[in-house]
Amino acid sequence: MYFIVNEETVDVPLAKLNPFFGYSENYAPRGFTQIDQEKVKSFAANYGDILGVLKSLENNEEIIPVAPVKTEIIEEKIEQATTEHDEMQWRLIRLGEMAKLDVWVPANDQNKQYKGNIFRDHILREFQQGLDVAPTIKNIDVVWKFGPYSIKSAFEIEHSTSVYSGILRLSDLRAETPNSTFPLFIVADRARKQKVLNELLRPTFSSPALRLNEVVKYLSYDDVRQVDNEARQEFNPETFQIAGVSP
Repeated sequence: MYFIVNEETVDVPLAKLNPFFGYSENYAPRGFTQIDQEKVKSFAANYGDILGVLKSLENNEEIIPVAPVKTEIIEEKIEQATTEHDEMQWRLIRLGEMAKLDVWVPANDQNKQYKGNIFRDHILREFQQGLDVAPTIKNIDVVWKFGPYSIKSAFEIEHSTSVYSGILRLSDLRAETPNSTFPLFIVADRARKQKVLNELLRPTFSSPALRLNEVVKYLSYDDVRQVDNEARQEFNPETFQIAGVSP
């Protein structure tokens, strides 16, 4: 018996999907067929987010193979004492839990806590192997995952680090997973909103290849607090959403 939550529906002919897994166009599973995990891992390594590819196939959009990208992983973490950064991480972790999603935070943050809530008790301890095609995402502040091979949302919190460094991490992630459709968010104090929007308009970020100014959304600390507080008061998984993006 299987229980399915947060299901997604797509309409893609097998003839279009099969070649991406190494099957012939007319291949059709019969009876009880176990998924070949090696084919799934190969798919994830070559094309990235599975749900994003399925959506692109459904819309007859071009599927772009993932090019190997060598990136310098940025690991600066300035905050030591409890800060608004910790608060935002915890609230996003809790919201992900309420949406029945798996939640990831960087390894260096997993022992942190906010008001007695220890992060490691509510998050994944490690990524599943198939997601290692995008190493940059392991350093994004909060990631909501939908199953082992799909990411639902990624949040970069800008508190005492520069806005540019957070957007750069999202830029690297976008370059590594060009077929992904999951939303990206910069979470920052309302006073930094214009700074975030100005940085996203830099040519290196707003170029046709990345279009981060269209893909990355801004969330204020107040927005996250409001959604978290309202969700805890009256939580309904059928209507839960953050910034217009349902999990």
